[in-house]
Formats: sequence, structure tokens, C-alpha cells
Amino acid sequence: MNTSLPARANEALIDELYERWVTDHSSVEPEWAAFFEGFELGLVRSRKVEAREATQGSASPIQARVDLLVEAYRTMGHTAAHLNPLSKSAPSISRLEPSDFGLGEADLNEVVSSRNFQQGREMPLKEMIAGLRQTYCETLGVEFTHIQDPAMREWVADRVESRRSASRQLPEVHRDILRKLYQAETFESFIHTKFVGQKRFSLEGGESLMLSLDAILEGCGSAGVLEIVMGMAHRGRLNVLANFLNKPLDVIFNEFQDTFDPQLVGGSGDVKYHLGYQTTRDVPSGHKVEIRMAANPSHLEAVDAVVQGKARARQRILEDTVERTKVLPILVHGDAAFIGQGIVAETFNMSQLPGYRTGGTIHLVVNNQIGFTTLPADARSTRYCTDMAKMVDAPIFHVNGEDPLTVIEVAQIALEFRQKFRRDVVIDIYCYRRHGHNETDEPLFTQPDLYSIIKVHPLLSTTFAAQISALGTVNPDEAAGIKAKLLEKLEAAFSEVKKKSESKKKKSEFAGSTAIFQPPYSHEPVNTAITVATLDKVAAAITTVPKNFNVVPKIKRTVVDRRLQVWKDGGPYDWGFAEALAFGSLLIEGTPVRLSGQDSRRGTFSHRNSVLYDEVTRDRYFPLKNISPTQETFCVYNSPLSEYAVLVHLGSSVWRLRQWSTDHH
Repeated sequence: MNTSLPARANEALIDELYERWVTDHSSVEPEWAAFFEGFELGLVRSRKVEAREATQGSASPIQARVDLLVEAYRTMGHTAAHLNPLSKSAPSISRLEPSDFGLGEADLNEVVSSRNFQQGREMPLKEMIAGLRQTYCETLGVEFTHIQDPAMREWVADRVESRRSASRQLPEVHRDILRKLYQAETFESFIHTKFVGQKRFSLEGGESLMLSLDAILEGCGSAGVLEIVMGMAHRGRLNVLANFLNKPLDVIFNEFQDTFDPQLVGGSGDVKYHLGYQTTRDVPSGHKVEIRMAANPSHLEAVDAVVQGKARARQRILEDTVERTKVLPILVHGDAAFIGQGIVAETFNMSQLPGYRTGGTIHLVVNNQIGFTTLPADARSTRYCTDMAKMVDAPIFHVNGEDPLTVIEVAQIALEFRQKFRRDVVIDIYCYRRHGHNETDEPLFTQPDLYSIIKVHPLLSTTFAAQISALGTVNPDEAAGIKAKLLEKLEAAFSEVKKKSESKKKKSEFAGSTAIFQPPYSHEPVNTAITVATLDKVAAAITTVPKNFNVVPKIKRTVVDRRLQVWKDGGPYDWGFAEALAFGSLLIEGTPVRLSGQDSRRGTFSHRNSVLYDEVTRDRYFPLKNISPTQETFCVYNSPLSEYAVLVHLGSSVWRLRQWSTDHH
């Protein structure tokens, strides 16, 4: 289809085809259907003229203009949303004005409908516009029209447009939100006052992250999730450990004590912001969920691929390698690291590959709108820090972190999407960072204007408490009582740690840890030899090809036949043959083998050839999978050309090697 022809020269044809397509998608040629489906918004400018002419007596119907208006809101509504909690108002976007679509004051009371909004429900045009603004231009901005699968795209639209439930007004919901906000805030302020000058990479300004995590956890029962595997950066890590994984407060406080020996494992510098943890949480429905937070390296986003490997291993252990809905990976990112570190893109690229997929990850971006001291204008060339997620058709929800109810609704939608489509989804929580990069840093040196605003910006709990007090669901006295109880809990844990410190009682450096101890390393020699019978069994298997399997002649001659002759002659064995024999012996002894890398199957120098191809059908045969009916699993995958993520994806090796390997799913 030639799309370079001037639009105005083809107005009549485009109008006719478009009206036919609106009525019946199959009534136009596939090329035109694709054009209208994917690029409706591209017609807006050329149809402005047509729309204005329509108001002056042209025959163009209002329906076409209404449909274009709806698509414009779906596509561009996020650009007009009030996302920044530090801004008093949303940006003004003239491209969404009704007049831009040839719709005037006289049209506002017209009863209209659109198949693209609320399932075609009829309503006055002014009501439709108000509904579109409420859905796409308030404190939530949604990017989903880049998704190429129409079913996924429509699911997101329908779910977003029907998201406001009656539970938003329930006193118990308001009370629970306020308690969680106080819990996050009091934890940070308590550490700030008790451990003056110590780094903690606080969550202050981004407390709604906790609401998002809890909403996902509470949805795990109905979603069938048994385990969560988490990874995150330093910011907010202690808060998440304390209030999401329920790591004992006295253990956390002990790590801040001067008496905490810096020579001990986990006791030096800022290592407490790197440590992982494991727990089991009960959700209100009675469902139990295991949560595993991976230890985090200083190279922030390196944990992304580690979490994918761990999640994949857990899915294997739970025999969940087809649906992959029982184990949920969650990654919490900072905005600067998400856009700035290439491993994020590498990990996204691996998300749907056979040897690496985990059924989708929920990505939560704590968008502080700043890096260490670097503002977005100096940090990225894209509108959003999340734009790279579009490469895998992930829906992206940008949400104002100071609208707690919407944050919770978005988290629920994200979990539903992940479980239904088994693909990645991104929640971009717009918030701010109340202090510097760490608590010893002075942000006024580089952003005096920004931090003059933050200095007087009220706490989220304060504004939310005022809102629900005005609604009459939680009164000020009740709110004060909730906060007081949380402070009592913190004080009790701190007093306990203080007592133990003052009495000089020796506390195990691993107290409260969920670490699994490894046996001591030994330099004693180990017998690794195999028997001749084992060697013969492996060699016979890897030099045998099924009947009617047409091996490429050169491979048959230089690999299969040559190895068969070397085996009969008793050597000499080249590197590739020796490696195959070693792998085979491990498989027979009960140890699984997994290889992954850019050219792992053939081998970069054509030395491995672990997969044989039929020259007629390109069917594949894996000799090392066919040694014995009782052998362990052999997996070999060609990876993307990744030099980083593909390595750390082997986070799966943390668990028992026997359960670590993966199958073809």
C-alpha cells in the first residue's frame, strides 16, 4: 500500500474505506485494515480540515470524529495526565480538545457511542469526554496502543476504563491504606532519628510503593501465585524488608548498631542494603505466599536477570514450566537505573525466549524524577524512563504516587495482566526523593529549586488522612491511634536491641537470617574418574543417530563418524568430544547440565555440535538427551547476543542443582 500519497488528494476514498472499516473490519483489504488499526491517530491532522468542513454542512458523519477522539485519548491521554505529585496541575495538551476533531459546542449534548469506549455504551458526548479524561488524563496515564495484539490491547483498555470500584469508598480500605502509609513513614523517620548520619536510602516520598506491593500480594490467592521472587535497588530496600517481607525489626536495628562487627558477614558498610531475605506471608484470604528477595549487587540492575533465573528455577521445582503462573517475578527499579543500564533492555529481550522466559515480570519503577544528582533532561532521550518496555509490547501504567487508591487499582490490573497473558508489565510510580541520594548527601547543592518545593511538600499520609477525614471514614483520633501503635512497635524493638547491646551479650551474626549455610570448603582430592563401562555407554549414545534422520553429510563425516572411530581407537579425544563425554557422565550420575550462550548448540568454532539437524526437515536431535531413560535433564540454548544478562540469569544455580535445570517450555 502506497501511504506516501497526499492525504487530502484521497479524502473521499479514505472516508469511504474508513466508514466501511468501522462497520465491518473485514470489508476492506487487509492492507487498509492494518492502516486504520495501527495508524488511526495519524489521520487526525488531515481529518481536522475534513471535520471542520463537516460542521459547515459537509456530509461527513459525527461518528468518525467521535471514534478519532476516543482513539486520541487512548493514545495520547497519558501526555495530559497529572502524574507529578510536585506539580499543582496537569500539563495542557491542546491536541485533545474536541475542536481539534471538528466537534463544537452544539455537539456536546448529542448522544453518541464508540466501539472503542465502554463497549459502545450510548451517552451524551460531554459525558464521554468527561469519562475519557477521568480514565486517561487524571492521576493515571496508560500506554498500551503500541501493543500489536488486539486482544491484549482491548483487554487493557476495558480493564482501565472499568477500574473504579465501589471499594474505593469503604472505611476499611481507607484505614488499611493509612496504616500502611504510616508504617512506611514511621519506619523511615524512626531510623532517621535513632541512627543519625547513617545511610539507609530511604523511601520517603515514594511510600506508595508499599501499597503497590501489598496489593499484588493480596491478589496472589485468586491469581494462583504461590511464590514471589523479588529484586530491587537500594532505595526503600530496608522498608520493603521490614514491612513487606516482615524481617524482624530488631535484626534490622542491630545492623545499625555501633557494636555490629564490620568484619562479620553482612556487617560492613552499606551491605545491609544488599542482603536478601526469605519469608512466608499469609494473605487475608488465608492463602500463603513465599517471598524471596534476592541479594543485590552494587551494580543495581544486575539483579534483574538473577531474579529471572531464580524464578525459572522455582517454576521448575513446582513443575510450573508450561503456564508459569505459580511463581511471580517482581523487580523494583529506580527511574535513572531503569533507563540507564543496558542489562534492563537485555533482560526484556530475553523475557519471551524459550530458554529464559518466566511467564512475565511485574516491573515497579520508583520514579524519583532524578538520579544521584542528574535530572531526566540529562539522563535520557525518551519521554519516559520506561519507554524501552515497549519493545516487548508491555503495557505501561504511569501513576501519580500520591493517589493511593489508583496505585492499588493499577497493581491489581498489572497482576491480572501478567497472569492472563504471561508477559511483562510496567508500573511507573511518579514520586519524589525527600532527601539526597543517601542521607549524608545534600541535594540543595545541585537542585535548590526542586528541593525548596520538596522541603514544604506535605507527607502523603497527611494529605490522605485529611481526605478520608473529610469523607468521614477515618477520623483524626483514629488515625493518631494507628500511628501511635506503630511507633510503640518500633520503640519496643529498638529497646530490645539496646538491652542486648548494653549487656554485651554476644549476638550471632546470622541471627534472623534466612541464609542456607554451605559446607566448609576442602582441598582434599576427590575421585572424579568414571568407569570404562560409563565411558562406553556415553560414547555409544553420542555417536548414534536415529534411522531416517538425515544428518548434514559433512557433520556426519567430521563429527559423528570421526568420534565413533576415535572411540574405537581409544583416542586421541579432541576438546569437543571430551566435553560431550564429561557432560554425558554427569547426566548418568544424576547431575543436570544446562548450557546457554550465543552459539552454545553448535559451538563458536563448530566444536560442540550438541544438536544435530536433519538436512531435509531441520528436525533436531540431541544425542546427550538419549543416553539412558534414567539420566538427568540436558538443556542447551542459543542465547541473544548478550554479554551480561545471560550470565547473571544463572541466578537459578542458587537452588539445588538437581532442580535447577530447565526443559523446553
